[in-house]
Amino acid sequence: MVIENNQLLGHTLGTCTIQSLLGRGGMGAVFLAQQSRPRRTVAVKVLLPGLILEKRVRAEFLARFRREADAIAALDHINIMPIYEYGEEDELAYLVMPNVTGGTLREAMEKRGRFPLSETVPIIEQAAAALDYAHAQGIIHRDLKPGNILFHADGRLVLADFGLAKILNETSEADHEITSGFTSAGAIIGTPEYFSPEQSTGNPVDKRTDVYSLGIVLYQMLGGRVPFTGPTAVSIAVKHSIEEPAPLSELNADISHSIEAVVMKALAKKPSQRYNSAGELARALRAATPPNVFSSQTPQIAHEVRPEPTTPMVLASNDTILEVPAISSHEAPTMSMRTVAPRTPPLWEKSFSPAPAHVSPQDAKRGGCQPLWMMLLGGTLALLLIIGGAATYLHFLSGNSAVQTSTLSGTITPTSQAGQQLPTALLPVGELLYGVHLPACDAQQTLWSKSTNAMVSCGTSATELFNTSSSYLAGTFLDKFPNGYGIPDDYVLEVQVSEGSNSQGGFGVFFRNQPGLIHQGTFSFLVFPRGRWETSVYNDHTGKRTLLFGDQVTTPLDGLITIDIVVHGSRFTFYLNGHKQGEASSSFYPSGTIGLAADTGADVFFRNLAIYALPK
Repeated sequence: MVIENNQLLGHTLGTCTIQSLLGRGGMGAVFLAQQSRPRRTVAVKVLLPGLILEKRVRAEFLARFRREADAIAALDHINIMPIYEYGEEDELAYLVMPNVTGGTLREAMEKRGRFPLSETVPIIEQAAAALDYAHAQGIIHRDLKPGNILFHADGRLVLADFGLAKILNETSEADHEITSGFTSAGAIIGTPEYFSPEQSTGNPVDKRTDVYSLGIVLYQMLGGRVPFTGPTAVSIAVKHSIEEPAPLSELNADISHSIEAVVMKALAKKPSQRYNSAGELARALRAATPPNVFSSQTPQIAHEVRPEPTTPMVLASNDTILEVPAISSHEAPTMSMRTVAPRTPPLWEKSFSPAPAHVSPQDAKRGGCQPLWMMLLGGTLALLLIIGGAATYLHFLSGNSAVQTSTLSGTITPTSQAGQQLPTALLPVGELLYGVHLPACDAQQTLWSKSTNAMVSCGTSATELFNTSSSYLAGTFLDKFPNGYGIPDDYVLEVQVSEGSNSQGGFGVFFRNQPGLIHQGTFSFLVFPRGRWETSVYNDHTGKRTLLFGDQVTTPLDGLITIDIVVHGSRFTFYLNGHKQGEASSSFYPSGTIGLAADTGADVFFRNLAIYALPK
């Protein structure tokens, strides 16, 4: 075969010149290649059936490939492998993708065996976010397994090979002769260890097939092995249909019954008895995981993405955190408090470290010292850069007419997320101080922190905030502006929010939130499904909630809702969809940060957050 003999090396497919073989699988082979337009290193997946099928069936396969590749390439999610290019050449079907260098989950599990919950949960959450997005686009993966779960160098997880199993299976159904062709070539459509029972029996599949396969991955990560093995693909498929997996707690004594129950529900034989979505599985896993699982102390190593603060406010260095109790209409509950150590860095933070700088033997003998003339030249260049930067800064100050708002730590200049146009503000406002299309996501993610019970998922059009707790408010918090300065004291805050189909809790914003050693103080504005809004303040010393004001909303809340809060001194004015709802006054906190809030049972989507200066 061409792939076996590496005869593609040096050949060109589309804009890519094949350089070396990276690996082979049941559905094709992956090559390292150099793309000419734009010039970059990529991975090219050549689909195996394009090389081995007889001519008539190969034409059927290529027709299906063209149709399905359009849908696969349209997937746009941070946790899904993007498709740069696809095509056919010399009767080969190929896909061009980024060259992801972090390895696969399969490789990691082969080296490490079982995974701790602290690393397993975020991996499952990211995979679930990718699956939910693809399912919303009508695409089922059908071959989810650790080999298709890759780690990007920037720390995130990406899923690959969406929909490829469907192309092969549909072609197989069109002509039964293909089955023997695949078998003789040593290829299998799908991976039997991760098959769902309905795949094994040939019954129709839906998104719950991927939920089952994700459950198998979860079982393997926690238990160290897959639940079913056998000498042939058929024997393994039969076990998926009729046998029950060994209890996970027998493979890992550290697994609680609540975690085991989550995994076993994902592995139910009947799709109707599983979780309805991958995201539902991930949320159940997070809720069943004890909070202290994420608090084991492990040294931080190179290539750290960002420690996620586990507090609804800014987590201090002493690692004491508070969780804000969910609002009750009848009482002012107190805060709960617990102490945690720094989190265990997840797998991708451990797997990537920058290569050491190269030092020549001559420099090593000299102790790495540079010649004197190079030091003088470097000093001169640094001085010129400082002088030039100062001149540019002074020129900017003299020529810039944009409004700048004074804060305790400096001035704030307008910023917004690149490539996104924020909607026109519904209220009279001053200068834009900060704007972001997807709060807590993308390039500005490092500016935000979140509470332990907040599950934040980044989509293409909104940021999902889901509350995994049954007792506490969840939140994600803007700690500072990109220039490092704090949130101003007075401003107009505007954000759009919509409720998920299963959301049953209140949602809204925190403002003048109190970061620091003890995080009990904040103002909140929440809107509840029953059509009531409330604003409250939490005492920074006692943690008790005081209801400042509440009333029924005066505008319909169906679909996308725009929340506006005008914060001016000790007076706060609240708007929904541009309609004033009421006011409240409190001088309890003169300053603080802002955040997005989700009450218990809430699953909401935020977008287009903007902070403006007050109008003149």
